[in-house]
Amino acid sequence: MYKFAFTYLVRQDKKSWNDFSTSLYLLNKNILSKIDCKFKILIFCEGEPSKKAVSLINALLKKSIKIVLRKISLQNYVKRKSSEKYKKYFPHVSDCTKTFSIGYRDMCKFFAFDIFKDKELKDSEYFIRLDTDSFFLDVRKKFIYNLQNIKADYGYIYTTIQLEDKSVSLGFGNCLYNFCKQKEIKNYLPKDYLHICQEATSNPKLFYTNFEVINLKWIKNNLHTELLKYIIKEKGIYNFRWGDSLIRYYSIKLIGAEAIPLRGCLYEHQSIFDSRNFIKRIFSKIYFKINSKLDRDQFEIKTTKLDRFFLDIKKL
Repeated sequence: MYKFAFTYLVRQDKKSWNDFSTSLYLLNKNILSKIDCKFKILIFCEGEPSKKAVSLINALLKKSIKIVLRKISLQNYVKRKSSEKYKKYFPHVSDCTKTFSIGYRDMCKFFAFDIFKDKELKDSEYFIRLDTDSFFLDVRKKFIYNLQNIKADYGYIYTTIQLEDKSVSLGFGNCLYNFCKQKEIKNYLPKDYLHICQEATSNPKLFYTNFEVINLKWIKNNLHTELLKYIIKEKGIYNFRWGDSLIRYYSIKLIGAEAIPLRGCLYEHQSIFDSRNFIKRIFSKIYFKINSKLDRDQFEIKTTKLDRFFLDIKKL
């Protein structure tokens, strides 16, 4: 039995494979090489890995790390029929030049529900998701200890709970409310379930699910499965761009699962998140903002002595 199944879904393009290689390299350097438990790596993709990715995968295989490479059609995997007609591109919430593709919404459904039925997870206790652009720049002993000894239903990086934009959560709170009413399972839900549904409507939140740790026994339980099937049947993922991060946050809150924050890392995903301590968090945020304005905030690729000093990290 594996304690963890570290899982990636890689889009078939050069940048995604390059990011994946960097992400996996940093994951191995800062986490995999330090944990003392049985784990494996699952890589889902729609084509051949890049040469750089193959080289890294082979190097890890030589260290007796189990790696499973699964080629899939994402559309087929999430069972989206070609006859189902959805808006091809959903408007971005904050950038008029960008959109959310139908493939992006397939990815949301993949991580919200479908992945947990995969046969490769049957021999694992916890599922750990990473995106190709999830970068661990620094990890302390506290983070490793808490990750390795996790017993909760769900783990997330401290400081990463965020507000969701209401333009991509339209109807979600009502969906949750209707589920509670129709299933008549109030005795199994928190007494404040109405407040939870209202929050999902007027002030929605999310877990930053580009890194998450999920107890597979919990996520496969009957009540959670019923809830997820109900949400998926509503087609909100495709019609309104409900994200897996929004769905995860409220399924955990509604069912009353135990979620714990993991402290002790410097993590980069589009922005920077420092859970090591308060002072480091202030310094890293300021430093990241300054460097973002100078268009040199890709610390996963290259760090200067000044970067390493202000971010308190070793040479990557």
